[in-house]
Amino acid sequence: MKRFFAVLTIAAIGFSFAPKANAIEDQWEKGTLVVGAMAGYYPGFGATLTGDYVLVDTWWKGHFTVGAQVNFRHWNYSGSIKYNDLAAAPRATYGLNITEKFEVHAGAMIGLGYRAHTYTGLGTEEKHKETKLGLCYGGLAGVRFFFTENFGVQAEFNYSGYGPYANAGIAFKF
Repeated sequence: MKRFFAVLTIAAIGFSFAPKANAIEDQWEKGTLVVGAMAGYYPGFGATLTGDYVLVDTWWKGHFTVGAQVNFRHWNYSGSIKYNDLAAAPRATYGLNITEKFEVHAGAMIGLGYRAHTYTGLGTEEKHKETKLGLCYGGLAGVRFFFTENFGVQAEFNYSGYGPYANAGIAFKF
């Protein structure tokens, strides 16, 4: 959790200086939709699907989006515990187009997560299975680089407790 707040603090400090830069490009127009699909790692392997809709296109020299993300993750812990997580969460982000092709963003999410895990009991070979539905919340920081006007790559670090922390994949802008 300390790392999460450290990332948000660094992003906030960076964004406080960014509006003073002369190199900031025009922001995405209101109504722009950006969809992403990413593979993720740590802990375990997973995938994240994202969608961001630009709600405000001129807010503090940046753009403000609302959207959603879905996370899936599978991981083994010390060989005897296996986790399968699934989460869906609305999210809100603030982004800046540093250049025409390069965008940085940070935001927050809150939603529901489902965890199913199996584990071997202490000193026995008996397997136990538990499921849990819980609140997932956290923050994110990421970048997108577009090769063309509508296609690019993206990477995000996010913490929700129910998904991979480091993600990288493709992005489509409509």
